[in-house]
Amino acid sequence: MPVASQTAWQGLFTHGHLEKGQPILIHGGAGAVGAYAVQLAAHAGATVIATASGDDEAYLNSIGAGGVIDYREAQFEKVLREKVDVVFDLVGGDTQTRSFLVLKEGGHLVSATQPVSQEESAKHRMSGVMMRLAPSGDVLGRIGRLLEEGTIRPDVATVYALQDAAQAWKDIAEKLPRVHGLSSSGPEAARRKSHGKIVLRVS
Repeated sequence: MPVASQTAWQGLFTHGHLEKGQPILIHGGAGAVGAYAVQLAAHAGATVIATASGDDEAYLNSIGAGGVIDYREAQFEKVLREKVDVVFDLVGGDTQTRSFLVLKEGGHLVSATQPVSQEESAKHRMSGVMMRLAPSGDVLGRIGRLLEEGTIRPDVATVYALQDAAQAWKDIAEKLPRVHGLSSSGPEAARRKSHGKIVLRVS
């Protein structure tokens, strides 16, 4: 929680200068950092659009996303109805390159994955930065209060009792990529959650 949530906070507010009422596009919205970014941006009063798998649309809507673009079905730059003030890129590669097309002049492209082309940033008259987390006790305290209030919440897949740690590890191992072309299938595989943390309850 501390690393993911602070990365989201600093990406949005320290580097992205996100303000109430501004539209923001968050790439990888259902990931660990992305889910906190969606919640924090929504809490700040921004209009939140996220790219993710279509399977995560309901989850993202439940935590504050006003729109979800399934990256497997559509190119975000072709379906966005308006340009955005901030793009928070948690994916990189071609996704970052195409993000220049949807930013307003004077907007901010913040990447947590790879450097942002300063040549393209200047060409599109916006700022681009690759961020590095700078841990902050003040920010962590603010996030802690939002968690305690229930304003934001962590994404928890399953909670196990401490004595069931071996079973927890076994379940995690089953979700890891298979080697030699083997993969799991059937009802059990279909029930697995694609994201969220495994938690051990110790008291």
